[in-house]
Amino acid sequence: MTAAKPLVVDLDGSLLRTDSLHESIAANLRSPGRLAGAAARLGRGKAVFKRTLAAASPDLANVPLNPAVVDLITERAAHGGEVIVATGADDSIARGVAARVPGITDLLASDGLMNLTGTRKADALVARFGLRGFDYVGNAPVDVPIWDVADEAYLATTRPEGLPGWAARRSFAGVLRDPRPSRMRTWTRALRLHQSAKNLLLFLPLIAAHSFTDGALLGRAAAGFVAFTFMASAVYLLNDTLDMASDRAHPRKHSRPIAAGWISPLLGLTVGAGLVVLSLVISALLGPAFLAVVLAYALLTTVYSFWLKRIAIVDIVVLALLYMVRIVAGAVVTGIALSFWFTGVTLFVFLSLALVKRYAEAHQAREARREISGRGYSGDDVHAILALGASAGIASVLLLAIYIQSDAVSDLYPAPALLWLVIPAFFYWIAHLWLTAGRGEVHDDPLVFALRDPASLISAVVMLGIFFAASLPASAGLVNGLFP
Repeated sequence: MTAAKPLVVDLDGSLLRTDSLHESIAANLRSPGRLAGAAARLGRGKAVFKRTLAAASPDLANVPLNPAVVDLITERAAHGGEVIVATGADDSIARGVAARVPGITDLLASDGLMNLTGTRKADALVARFGLRGFDYVGNAPVDVPIWDVADEAYLATTRPEGLPGWAARRSFAGVLRDPRPSRMRTWTRALRLHQSAKNLLLFLPLIAAHSFTDGALLGRAAAGFVAFTFMASAVYLLNDTLDMASDRAHPRKHSRPIAAGWISPLLGLTVGAGLVVLSLVISALLGPAFLAVVLAYALLTTVYSFWLKRIAIVDIVVLALLYMVRIVAGAVVTGIALSFWFTGVTLFVFLSLALVKRYAEAHQAREARREISGRGYSGDDVHAILALGASAGIASVLLLAIYIQSDAVSDLYPAPALLWLVIPAFFYWIAHLWLTAGRGEVHDDPLVFALRDPASLISAVVMLGIFFAASLPASAGLVNGLFP
């Protein structure tokens, strides 16, 4: 290594784990007018496009860096070497990133007139340092012209081992690895496949109507489940792209694949668009009414992602409605009518669950003495959220008790008196969920948490067992014998 020679470092995919242009596009998603204006200027050159987008600069404070590249910069700087960032990113973006890394002494970047990439970057570096007068860190085929005129070449890569095919025949002074997780694990997390458990709510009308043995209806509900899972995963990708900045400042969410830089925000949006198409095709095959429900869900959750999640209380109502839409979808796809009491019980349960979600975030923020980024709450709101959430939970228990006395229950269950045993089990689950949240142990969507929590699962089994027993004709004779 020639310590006296300057080290020139590329930005996108090299010092940055992600691409600053993609970050800029994502930062402008909430400003469609500016995004459209930038697209209109694309014909005037990519440098103009980048400069226009840079007017709404992405939050650069927590954009993930390649630690191996940072270490090389630190090492060179410690030996008195000059370190320059040379990038096709706009100058304002490059300066924001360079300011985060001690040891960087200067930068060359796109200036709104020239897009500093490929041969243009090579020419600029040779003009400044001379042929073989610098070492260069890059990551992509576009960097080949620069490596050709550099002294020592360094490759930044996210591959845990080996080299990309295009780089296999080149000689590198060093390979600066930032190993990414496996693609399977990365996409499983990005698509939130574990969250698809919430879409099991589509089967609830089928179960409540005692029609879960009907193969045709079960098949339609299963197809609806797939359609909702595709749409929900697409929304998660959009949501994670919009929330990159706040997620990166969060102690747990910063590891989400898009926030962590393992998936490009543009790739996430592209995959999301494909999932939307698949969801709509399946939904259309299931009928116009179901398609309308899926479109309503997509619209509501998109508006929530862009705006409503920042408005206190409104976000709670919308979260509860997003749970409720799944039950409505299950009713529509199977043709089963929802009763007034069933709708009331589930709506108040979902309000309580939505408040658990916000309570957990507020509780964690209060313990860590930090603000809740991108939400309309602070740690001081925990007591108010607790009161609202517990009240909604108790209301659902009371509505269930009233429902047990209704004529509809007498028609469905030969032994409706047994259903009173559900009340203490249901109350226990609501109380347990809030007690667990108060201890700071709910870190995920509360419904997903419940599907992993042993006490919640036992409560569910007990309640289902009671409902099943009450539906058996033999139970009527037993109950009548005990309570003549």
